[in-house]
Amino acid sequence: MLQACLILLLFAAVARLPQTPNTAPAQQSSQKPEPEKQSSDTHSTQQIPDKTTPKTRKVITNDDLKPARHGGFSGGDFNEINDCDRRCFEQVRELARVAPASNPNWKHDLLRAVDTVRKDAEWEGYLRSLYNVHLRFCQFGAEKRDELAKSADPHNVTPREIAIDEKYDAKFKQAQVELQDLYSRQSDLQRKFSGNPLALQFSLVQTSRIQNAPCEQHWYPSSTPTEDTENESRSEDEQ
Repeated sequence: MLQACLILLLFAAVARLPQTPNTAPAQQSSQKPEPEKQSSDTHSTQQIPDKTTPKTRKVITNDDLKPARHGGFSGGDFNEINDCDRRCFEQVRELARVAPASNPNWKHDLLRAVDTVRKDAEWEGYLRSLYNVHLRFCQFGAEKRDELAKSADPHNVTPREIAIDEKYDAKFKQAQVELQDLYSRQSDLQRKFSGNPLALQFSLVQTSRIQNAPCEQHWYPSSTPTEDTENESRSEDEQ
């Protein structure tokens, strides 16, 4: 009997003890938001642009600083054919294959060479003839464009348009014959400069200037002498 009472008292004492709550789940749940915060911080860091990235800048080279006139000749004035600026000087030196290290006085030599070519009357006359033929080509091209602009049909080729083509084809052919005749004389005229490479190369630069010169409308009159004569004849007939 006494033993049974002791057992009952023991169970009663155990029932009165406070129960310890299970904190493990709570601790796990409290630690879960931290990875989310870390990923959020990483994402925001990736979105911030890098302000230290250097900007691309255009590099200015010698090609951006080229002069408007090519070696001292614009093409509009024949008197410029004898000009030779610094760019021309360097061009002639390179063509003549003169090394400044082997010839420190090459600039003085080139000055004398340019002066020799300038003073050659026969060569100057040749350049003038070559320049005049070049102007004739420019004039024929401009006149043909003007006539086609006035007479050509944008939708159909007309007999008048064909006649204009044939008219200027004949003019260009004649001018080409004159040009070839001039070219055939050039080598003989330049032979006098063959003993001086600088003078020879400067004479070649001069002919190249004329051959590559652009055509400009103000170089020639709006009407040719033949057209002026025809207009005067028409006026007389009308009177």
